[in-house]
Amino acid sequence: MIRDVEKIKKLPPRVGQSIMVKWLETGKISPAQAIQALCYECMGYYQDYELLEGDCGDPQCPLFTFNYYNRRAHPELKNTKVALTPDRKQKLKENLKKAWESRKAAKKP
Repeated sequence: MIRDVEKIKKLPPRVGQSIMVKWLETGKISPAQAIQALCYECMGYYQDYELLEGDCGDPQCPLFTFNYYNRRAHPELKNTKVALTPDRKQKLKENLKKAWESRKAAKKP
């Protein structure tokens, strides 16, 4: 695992590299950026060009569907959505309704 910013900057530019550098320098990145940085690190900083043509090969990884190169190799993963159960949908609707009602109540003088 490379934690030296200067060493990472010298590697060929790849998806996740600038994000990894930003995280090492500032410690501040978004959750989506964290996924890219982790995949970048897990894949050995994409130093092997052959890895860029395919995917990471680990569909059991919870981040598999989010990896840029996996989505390129598997177009069926693009825009993958989480299936919600009817109970979960109902709970989300109720929570949203409560949030809107409390927002309206807060705006009234």
